Amino acid sequence: MSPTVNDSPDYRMFILNASKRCEPSAFLFTKAVNFFLLNGYRIGSAIDDCTVILVNSCCVTEDKIAASLAALEIARAHTDRKRIVLFGCLASLPLPHLGREGLICIGPKDLDALDTHFPHHTSIRDIPCNRLHPALYEPGQGLRHGEYCVLIAQGCVNQCSYCNVKRSKGAVRSEPPSAIVPQIRQGLFLGVDEFTLLADDCASYGNDIGLDLVQLLEQLIGVGDDFRIKLGYVFPAYLLKRFSGLESLLRAGRVSYLNIPVQSGSQRILHLMNRQYAIDRVLECVRRLREAGPHTTVCTHLLVNFPTESREEFLASLRVADEFDEVLFLHYSDNRGTAAADLQPKVPPPEIRRRLDIASEYINRRKPGHGAVIKDFNCQAPYNIRRPSGG
Repeated sequence: MSPTVNDSPDYRMFILNASKRCEPSAFLFTKAVNFFLLNGYRIGSAIDDCTVILVNSCCVTEDKIAASLAALEIARAHTDRKRIVLFGCLASLPLPHLGREGLICIGPKDLDALDTHFPHHTSIRDIPCNRLHPALYEPGQGLRHGEYCVLIAQGCVNQCSYCNVKRSKGAVRSEPPSAIVPQIRQGLFLGVDEFTLLADDCASYGNDIGLDLVQLLEQLIGVGDDFRIKLGYVFPAYLLKRFSGLESLLRAGRVSYLNIPVQSGSQRILHLMNRQYAIDRVLECVRRLREAGPHTTVCTHLLVNFPTESREEFLASLRVADEFDEVLFLHYSDNRGTAAADLQPKVPPPEIRRRLDIASEYINRRKPGHGAVIKDFNCQAPYNIRRPSGG
């Protein structure tokens, strides 16, 4: 039996959130915050008046790791009679100098541990969560506040050379359709007409339970006729494997948004990224998908300034952008412990600036709202807005 929660007004929590731009992270942190709210806690406005400090972290870049560690240090400066809970990817990333003493570390796959550490009358497993809390999430490309979200998986089957997510979350863990379908039915009962499926890689779905993404989608659309689905991240190689199934879903008008992050227009750079697909074949699939689903927004991410990337290889990525409705240019930064961090030579700072300015000029010529250039994930505005002409 769970301990009884103390309903004292002294049960307040203070929130430090360094991961507002990642949908899976925002989803899990929203669920964690809801756990505390439904178990008698209140959100405090002053850290010294709170008994629990919640720190949500991110490890997608060194800048985000630094921001997460800075938030953690703020929490540690107020440890008197307080419990500090570190959430997010940093909580399970093997950083030897993190200093876990005195911390409750709850990684993305470990939310159930909240039941162990905190008195409660409602288990974390029974906490409803389908909307991202506006205060905990900054909408990214193609998404907005108010999305009805369903988490279908965590982890990834791929081994990208620059990525910390796999190092933090490990192999894919998929939710069974029996856990996903009821959420779709509940959403339809509430009048929802569009569902956002969340995962670190939607294309990794089912690898651990003998299913795949297309099979899941076919089950979901069988629930009803009057809704569409957004897919936040689909690894490009999956298009080559299950193209006909995806084409059928787009042709039927059931997919409203599809993010296919090709990351580079250079086959050599893709090889260094350990992303195993032929870029020309993927782009041909993209063209056919856009023909099949003219009302589907097809998006991509392009990682520029990757180590050893030449000017011509950067321009190849720029040309790839023309194949998509929306494009997000992301500036590469080293991630400690990844293979890409050891690659040399790095793109020199003047050339980095030149390429980001070229990408910004390209984005600013496109239809507003259909792209961005991100140099720093901690920024308040994209690079192309802050420095539209490289000035």
